[in-house]
Amino acid sequence: MCDPITMAAVSAVGTAAQISATNQAAEAGQNAAVERQMAMNAQRRQEAEEQKKKARLEMTQRERKALREKSAVTVAAAESGTAGGNLLRQMSNVYVQKAIDTGTISSLNESDLVQIAVGSQADYLETKSTINQLEAKKSTGIGAALQIGVAAAQGYGAGGGFNTGMTWNDSVGAFKNTWSI
Repeated sequence: MCDPITMAAVSAVGTAAQISATNQAAEAGQNAAVERQMAMNAQRRQEAEEQKKKARLEMTQRERKALREKSAVTVAAAESGTAGGNLLRQMSNVYVQKAIDTGTISSLNESDLVQIAVGSQADYLETKSTINQLEAKKSTGIGAALQIGVAAAQGYGAGGGFNTGMTWNDSVGAFKNTWSI
C-alpha cells in the first residue's frame, strides 16, 4: 500500500488535471458556439439582403407593368378617339391595381424580414443557452478547491491515513468499531 501523503497528492493532482481538462473543453465549446453564432449572423444578414433585393426587383417589375398598362390605355383611347370619364376610369384602375400590388409586395417583404429577424433571435438564444450550459460545467474558485481537497482526503484515506479503528459499513449505513480488545 502507498504512503497516505503520496496517495493524497496523486488524487489531488489527478482531480486538478481533470478540472483543468473539463474547463478547457467547456471553453472550447463556448468559443465554437460563438463562432457558429457569427456564421449564422452572417447568413441571416445575407438572407435579409437577398430578400430586400428581391422586393426591389418585384417593385421595379410592377412599376414597369403599370407604365405599360398606362401606355396601353392611352394608346387605346387615342386610337378610338374617346376621352373623358372612360379614360380616367381606366387610368384609375391601373393606378389602384399598382398600389394594391406594391402594397402586397411591401407587406410580404416586411413579413419575410421579420421571419429572418425571428430566426436570428432564435439562433442567438440557442447559442446563449449553449454557452450557459458549458459555463455551468466549469469548476472555478472555491468549487475547484473543494473538489481537489476532497480528492486529497479520499486519497489520504485510501492510503491508510485515517486509521481510527472505525470502518464504514455499507449494509447498515454507519461506522462500526473494528478495534479488538
